[in-house]
Amino acid sequence: MKKEEIEKVIQAWQNHLLVGHMEGYHLEIADDVPPEFAAIALFLDSKTVRASGEGEGFYDGYRQAAVDVLNLIGVEISQDDQLRVISLFKKESGDDKQEELMRHIWG
Repeated sequence: MKKEEIEKVIQAWQNHLLVGHMEGYHLEIADDVPPEFAAIALFLDSKTVRASGEGEGFYDGYRQAAVDVLNLIGVEISQDDQLRVISLFKKESGDDKQEELMRHIWG
């Protein structure tokens, strides 16, 4: 994706979601998240919110597909209501967690 396309996706997400009760929140994208992956995550987030207005079966299917894609690319989205921030960050894989646990146990 071109930089302009990525910025357009990010801006569309902000215009769609950071309004009303979400006004004043800001987006933080971790440095280790490739910009293309961030754009995909935000696009899916926006589409999932739009799908919530559809039938429940449609929404559940769309939400699960979005979660599957985010798991595949290793990106996670979290919302901190106290800091008023939406964060995108690399999700630790199961292998990373296992390795960290082994280091913790055996040094």
